[in-house]
Amino acid sequence: MIDPKKIRSAQFLDTYYPIVDGVVTTVHNYAELMNQTGYSCVVTPRPMLEYDDSDKSYEVYRTSSLKIPIAEYAMPAPKFDLKVKRFLENRRLDIFHAHSPFMEGTFALSCAKKFGIPTVATFHSKYYDDVINVTGSKMAAKIVTAKIVRFYNHVDSVWACSAGTADTLRSYGYHGDITVMDNGTTYEMPSNPDALRKKAAQAFKIPEDKHILLFVGHQIWHKNIKLILDTFKLLDNHCDDYRLFLVGNGYDGAAIRKYADDQNFKDGHVNFVGKISDRDVLSGLYLSADLLFFPSVYDNSPLVVREAASMGVPSLLTVGSNAAEAVRKDVSGFTAEENKVAMFREILRIFGTEGLLERVSDGTQRYVAKTWKEIVPLVQDKYAEIIEEYRFNHRDDA
Repeated sequence: MIDPKKIRSAQFLDTYYPIVDGVVTTVHNYAELMNQTGYSCVVTPRPMLEYDDSDKSYEVYRTSSLKIPIAEYAMPAPKFDLKVKRFLENRRLDIFHAHSPFMEGTFALSCAKKFGIPTVATFHSKYYDDVINVTGSKMAAKIVTAKIVRFYNHVDSVWACSAGTADTLRSYGYHGDITVMDNGTTYEMPSNPDALRKKAAQAFKIPEDKHILLFVGHQIWHKNIKLILDTFKLLDNHCDDYRLFLVGNGYDGAAIRKYADDQNFKDGHVNFVGKISDRDVLSGLYLSADLLFFPSVYDNSPLVVREAASMGVPSLLTVGSNAAEAVRKDVSGFTAEENKVAMFREILRIFGTEGLLERVSDGTQRYVAKTWKEIVPLVQDKYAEIIEEYRFNHRDDA
C-alpha cells in the first residue's frame, strides 16, 4: 500500500512567481504542504523578471523560456532544456501534476510516459474565454480548446476546481471522468484582528460609520468590474452610506479608473488601492469590509472568496456562476442576477435586513473558509489511488 504522505510529486505550470494568480497560489500550497511529509517540486519556466526562489521550502526548477517583449509572461520552452529531464529522473518521482494543458503540461505528459508514472491534470481556467479576450477570434478559440481536449484525453486523471469548471471542460467536448478538488486558503482569523483592522482603516482612510464593499482581484474587465462600478453608482445616488475599495492591478487598470472617473463619484467614495502583497495589510482590509463584492462569471473557484470568508466577510456573487458554487444564499453568502439593478437591490436588502449580515458572516466562516491544510491531504489520498490504479494497469509493462 502507498503511504499518501510519502508520495513524491512534481507540479508543472506555465507561469509562477513573481506573477501571482489562483493557479500559482494553488501550486505553491500543494508543494509546500506535501514537502513537509513527502516530496514535491515545481517545474515552471524562467520568468521575464529576475526572481529568487530560494525562500521556498521546496525545489523550483526553472525550465528554458522565450521572452515576449510585449507581455509580462515568458513562453515556456522545456523541450529545449537539456537538464530538466535529468533533474526529474534523479528525483525518483511517483506522479506528475500538470496545471496547464500547454507547454509545461504537454512536456509533463511526455516525460511521465517515458518514466512510467501517471499524470494528473487540473483544468483551472476558461481558456475559450481567454483566447477570445486576447484575439477576438472565435475560430482561434475553437482551435485552442480542441487541442486542450486532446491533452486531457491523454492524461491519467482529470481534475477541476469546481463542478462548474468541470462543466466548462465538458462543454469543450471532453467526455471523460472529472474529479472535483476544491481550492483552499491559507488565511485564518488572526490573533490581533482589531489591531489589523485599525491599521488598515488608518492607511486607507476607511470610515467606521459606512458600509464597506470590497473587491480583490486583477483589474481586468472580464472580472465584471464595470458591473461593480455601475451598481455602486446606483448606491451612491441612493444614499451616502456606502464606500467601495478595489484591490489589485491589471492590464485594464487605466481604462477601469477612467471609467470610474467618468461616473463622477463623490470624493472618497470609490478607492483604488492597487496591489497589496503584505498579508497583514490585506487581512486588515478584509476585516474592515462588510461585504466582498465579486460578481465575476469568469472565475472558477476564486481564492478571494475563501480568503474573505476566513475573516468572516461574506461575498455577493452572480447567481449561477462557478464562483457562487461555494456558497448557499443567506446561509454562507449572497447571490443576485448579473445586472446592476438586481445587485443594487440585493445590497440594500443585505444591509437593510436586521441580523442578516451578521448571521451570514458566521455561516461563511464556518462553511466556506476551507484551508489548504484540509485540502492537501485529500489531494495526497487521490494521488495514492491514481498511482495504485496506474501500477495495476501497467503491471505487465514492467
